Amino acid sequence: MNYYFAYGLSLVTDIVFPELHIIAPTENPDISVVIGTIPSAYTDTKKDSESTISFDSDNYFLNIINVGGYYVTSGNHVIIEPAANADMKEVRLFFLSNAMAAILYQRQMIPMHASAIYDNEGIVLFLGDSGAGKSTTVASLQAKGYRIFSDDVCVPVPTPDGISAYAAYPMMKLWKDSFDRANIGDYEEELRIRPTMDKYGKLFNESFDTRPMRIKRIFVLEKEDTGHLETRQVMGIQAFKYLQNYAYRLQYIEGMGVLKDYFQVISLLSNQIPTTVITRPNEVDTLDTILAYIENLLEEKH
Repeated sequence: MNYYFAYGLSLVTDIVFPELHIIAPTENPDISVVIGTIPSAYTDTKKDSESTISFDSDNYFLNIINVGGYYVTSGNHVIIEPAANADMKEVRLFFLSNAMAAILYQRQMIPMHASAIYDNEGIVLFLGDSGAGKSTTVASLQAKGYRIFSDDVCVPVPTPDGISAYAAYPMMKLWKDSFDRANIGDYEEELRIRPTMDKYGKLFNESFDTRPMRIKRIFVLEKEDTGHLETRQVMGIQAFKYLQNYAYRLQYIEGMGVLKDYFQVISLLSNQIPTTVITRPNEVDTLDTILAYIENLLEEKH
């Protein structure tokens, strides 16, 4: 069996995950993940559409055509039933994203759609929708000497002295053209995320940490047809209006019964963490300007 750490949790599995942080065997891992047969009560509902999904607070089922089915229960057990001739990269990808989100929600943990870097004994979060530039921004900051904490997802946890977060796992996912834009070298074909996508993984095992790190600042990255770059500082209710949009797999929250936990986390972040909203135009490359702004703001706080 293989033992890993991801999203603040230990897991044991009969699947090899090159993306994950290896840990020593433990007697009581938080999650077990196995290849097996999903209960027929769920698989009998499969349709011919690209995906089928159903969930409540304790049970989650997802089927992706030509990839496989995922059954998650009680926040600690996952059955994966790969489709015939499925590409295991795709099978792992949907576990690490959708199924892991379900596990976290079943455990009343609220993952945020955020990448992060280390900064002065803490971390800085970059929130945004897919395509907003989180990974490219963080990769570019890595090229400038910053260390990456997490890509795409962070899991906030309240602590006695504030609010911290766990990292997801030590791999960035970047579009092919982002490697040149971020000046981080060449992509590797064997780390292609899916056969049909020009998106590639980039590992950062050397900076991955299993400890929760204190959140010191948040940047929200947005794209709009403004024609120019805009920045603004928000706090309290104004920050809440932005941050509430960036829980990871937001559409799961109500059906999985975690609205109270979700509002608690968003309220803590809104009221305790300085937040900056950066709105960039769709058709103009403003990456260098954004990086300079972020670095200047971080240096001011040291």
